[in-house]
Amino acid sequence: MTTDSQAAIKSPFITLPEAVKATHCPRSTILKYTKLGLFPPMVRLLGNRIAFNRADVEQWIQERIAAGEAK
Repeated sequence: MTTDSQAAIKSPFITLPEAVKATHCPRSTILKYTKLGLFPPMVRLLGNRIAFNRADVEQWIQERIAAGEAK
C-alpha cells in the first residue's frame, strides 16, 4: 500500500531503469560507462538487484549539462 506520504520519501538509491529514464541513456551505455569509470559505480542490493547512489547520478547529470553549456 502506497500513500502520498510514502511516495514523497526518496530512496538514496536509483535503480537501473530509473537511471535510464533520468539520463536518457540506454541501459547498455550506462553499464558500459560504469565499467569504464565514466558513470557512478553500481551498488549491489539484495540478491541480483543493482542500483546507483542517487546523489552521484544527479551530480553526473549536472556535470554533463554543465559540460554541454561550456561548449
